[in-house]
Amino acid sequence: MRTRFDAFGKNVLRDTLARVGAADTAVEVIAASQTMDLWYVPDPARAAARAELGLLGELAAEPCQFEPFHDTPGPAELRGCVRKQLHWHHELERRAGGDVPFPRLCVLSGGRPATVLDAFRFEPEPGRPGLYRAAPGWQIDVVVIAELPRTRDTLLLRLLGARAVLRDAIRELAALPEDAWERSVALPWLVRLRFETQAEPSARGAEDAEEEEIVTEVQQWFEQLKQSIRDEARKEALQEGLKEGLKEGLRAGQLQALAAQFEKKLGRPLAETERSVLAERFDRLGLDRLDDVRLELSSDALAAWLADPAAS
Repeated sequence: MRTRFDAFGKNVLRDTLARVGAADTAVEVIAASQTMDLWYVPDPARAAARAELGLLGELAAEPCQFEPFHDTPGPAELRGCVRKQLHWHHELERRAGGDVPFPRLCVLSGGRPATVLDAFRFEPEPGRPGLYRAAPGWQIDVVVIAELPRTRDTLLLRLLGARAVLRDAIRELAALPEDAWERSVALPWLVRLRFETQAEPSARGAEDAEEEEIVTEVQQWFEQLKQSIRDEARKEALQEGLKEGLKEGLRAGQLQALAAQFEKKLGRPLAETERSVLAERFDRLGLDRLDDVRLELSSDALAAWLADPAAS
């Protein structure tokens, strides 16, 4: 990956597409000692869920190599992606011992790669602003994120954009209901952007100051969200505790409210063992820590945290 924003895009794509199929990052292309950003294979049983992904769901209707670029790629970057596509097809045929369909390549570009579109004769897809396709035999799509319409169908893709596009997408994400699936996928990775730095000082200096402000704004929003949820949880717990009329009743009310919030994030009821773990960690770690865990982890990571006896 090229920058932390590219890593963010890869992780959001993986977690989104994992809802509807098998999505693997850093897949080794053995013939060239390279790695694809993300290789995705759809699950036919989850076609209805894939339809909820909008444009991304349409792109994910068949096995596809996704290559997100936070910045705008040029011809050299596109050729590098095509080289991986060709070598990966060769590797798939080697594994299968015969012919396999040529895999699709989808390049996600933050800005408009005019040179690429012109030099390789990509044509706009009718009725799909921001989507460009090469001749059918190449199996290559380019999505210009800056040109996508501002609808919920494109929100996850626009979160992979840059500058004003990214800022607007984050604000739309914040306005969604708390249980929106887009929030559960993107929020943990957005928060991590604040704490990830470039390895090289030159790379840090190259990042746009406006995007640093966006990342800071995300962190401030997240802290406000956590405090709001804590206040609401404490209010619910106090009401439950007052009903009981005892100190133990207050603890029971807090645990009941916390368990309900964990179940909402997981999308399923807690098992009895998980309720026991939650109660033990509530007493040991406190409400604020459990709120942080619930907000910062994805649903899968949250389930793993509950199952890990060493987690804290």
